[in-house]
Amino acid sequence: MGRPPAGGAPVFRFLPKEVLAMEKALEDAKGVTPSREVVHALADMFSASPERAGKVSIQWKQIWNWFQNRRHAARRGGKPTEKQDEILASDASISKRPLAVSAATSGGKGVEPVKMEFEAKSSRDAAWYDVHSFLAHRMVDSGDPEVRVRFAGFGPEEDEWVNVRSAVRQRSLPCEAAECVAVLPGDLILCFQEGNDQALYYDAYIKEVERRRHDVRGCRCRFLVQYEHDGSLVSALLCFWLCD
Repeated sequence: MGRPPAGGAPVFRFLPKEVLAMEKALEDAKGVTPSREVVHALADMFSASPERAGKVSIQWKQIWNWFQNRRHAARRGGKPTEKQDEILASDASISKRPLAVSAATSGGKGVEPVKMEFEAKSSRDAAWYDVHSFLAHRMVDSGDPEVRVRFAGFGPEEDEWVNVRSAVRQRSLPCEAAECVAVLPGDLILCFQEGNDQALYYDAYIKEVERRRHDVRGCRCRFLVQYEHDGSLVSALLCFWLCD
């Protein structure tokens, strides 16, 4: 995740016509991330196309993350690379309440579609990714339940066993501009972090909030956040996911 799969298989990539459609939607929205309804409509349209139908189901969060990546690049004065688009197409969201998972079959094997939307934390990079399906379950010596997950947009070579209590969570939604008043110091969020060769979403905590007047672009408040995995502090706009 966030790098080419271990077996050398191709990572997820939007088709050229899909990129054109998303660029048109971004232009129509005057550079602001389009509404959730537009993003859902694009996901349905892409999934139903002849190239995707019956093969790959495009999730709306893959498209939403593409828009976020494009907007980050615009603020830097550039355009995201194809590699960055591939990476962010498969990012995930977070909810802090761990849930028991019973999506696998009673025999502990077999692929069954996820009935609810979940994300899981990869042990390889500590980032969160959408779950496509739960493949199997088991109990380890510690008594903790584990599930083998397939991450959305990735192949079987990227499957992982993860702890249900600490690394499987119900997904949350991106924070809307009108919801910023509910964001307070101490809140757990999922926040975009861009490095030299990857761009992923990690757990972070709100440290400080600087309230600012909103304008036509939406929320202009600034949030000082601290990433949990490396302790780094950054000042961010409203481009993160809220926990329940």
